[in-house]
Amino acid sequence: MRRERGSALAMVVVVAAVLFILTGVVYTYSQMNARTVIFKMNRIRAATAAEAGTALALHHLSSLESVPADGDPFVLSMEGDSSGWIGLPDYGKFFVVIDPVNWSTGLCSNRAVEIRSRGISGDVTRDINMKAAPAFPSSYALLTEDGIPEGYFVDGRVVDGPVHSNGIINFSSYSPDSTEDPYVSMISTTSRGGFRFAGAGISDIPHPAGSSIWVRPFTRHRQGSPYWQTTSSEIDFEHMAEHFRSFVSGSHSGQSDILRISAERILVEGGRLLFKANQNTPERTADLEGINLIIVRNGFSSVMVKTIRRPDHPMTIIATHDLALGGGIDGGVVGSGGPLGLVALGDIVIPADPDETGGSDWPGRWEIETDRAFLVRACLAAPSGSLKALVPYSPTEQTRLTVAGSLVERTMGRLSSGNSGYQLGNSWDQGLGVQHPPYFPMLRRWNIYSWIIDPPEMEDYNIEDDRF
Repeated sequence: MRRERGSALAMVVVVAAVLFILTGVVYTYSQMNARTVIFKMNRIRAATAAEAGTALALHHLSSLESVPADGDPFVLSMEGDSSGWIGLPDYGKFFVVIDPVNWSTGLCSNRAVEIRSRGISGDVTRDINMKAAPAFPSSYALLTEDGIPEGYFVDGRVVDGPVHSNGIINFSSYSPDSTEDPYVSMISTTSRGGFRFAGAGISDIPHPAGSSIWVRPFTRHRQGSPYWQTTSSEIDFEHMAEHFRSFVSGSHSGQSDILRISAERILVEGGRLLFKANQNTPERTADLEGINLIIVRNGFSSVMVKTIRRPDHPMTIIATHDLALGGGIDGGVVGSGGPLGLVALGDIVIPADPDETGGSDWPGRWEIETDRAFLVRACLAAPSGSLKALVPYSPTEQTRLTVAGSLVERTMGRLSSGNSGYQLGNSWDQGLGVQHPPYFPMLRRWNIYSWIIDPPEMEDYNIEDDRF
């Protein structure tokens, strides 16, 4: 009997010991799980805080008219908070530094910045390093407000550069396969616009079911953003126009790099500008050294421009009404004289060549030369108007007008009639991703080029260091 009681006591002790151990194990695992849950929760919250910092930085940058080309890093802070740390209710806090890129060449140097955002929740820290650059009018091979009509993106059309329209973009093709279908390297529209395919209607994809149209390069576009964007934000054309009008109004009259003249025709000849008020006035010359912006008045009449020799440095010419392309224009490419910006507060027009119409013309190098194919190597901008031919049936045999640079117009104008006039070609200067013409405005749109989460630690790394 005593032996049985001893066995029972031993059993109780063993069971109690096992229960004690199990309780300890359960408690330990519970603690570990609780710490893991808290760590994971803080990790998510810290990442969310860092992402909120990058979003706030982009919102701030979108409100600016310019970004310093050679600026020091600056901390983004809220009013009344001198420390720079911004609290996010229930998600910790974040600290954001905007570091402008200081060099003038290379990818993303077109007023680009690196945004460094650090989020903290509990004892967990997460970092996001993002490089972004603002869009300019010259960032697009073709940029329109009122859509891209039928007849542009057709068989054989190749645009090796970004295209955007706030309105509807039309596509059509009559080839039996996709080899000649329209090609565009990057294209975007807005929710009020859309992509319309002949015979298939509006579609969010680059090849609607049952359609014969395959927008090339199809494999790239079907990846979506940034190559194919259906709900991109709208670009404010009125803001763009008002920006250029502000220089004409005289609000920048004190700047020494702005030249103001009155002329009917102007010629760019390297480092100087030739101009005449009318055919009967003497030729005048202006030295362009140190001049970045030329404002040309001619009442309500157009100002004709041509180049004799490419400019020595980047510059922009603004016509206060219409600007007429008098023939070939070589504004140079980025890094070789260019870019040259040609801006009209009215329309950009192609006058009929008197050799075609039988009218009179100015003599010598002042003559209009538009009766043949010609190249315009410049950034054309008519934010309130169009690029159009004054006489759409001239030349009588259709010829080609190639814009090698960028083209901005509110509405795409008429260039041809039947088999006469001009066929428009667009060729984007990729250097415009690095440099824009002087005094071209930021478009309140920022393009993200890289996004690194928790970058590898660097020795003596300081989030506020000037790294560019």
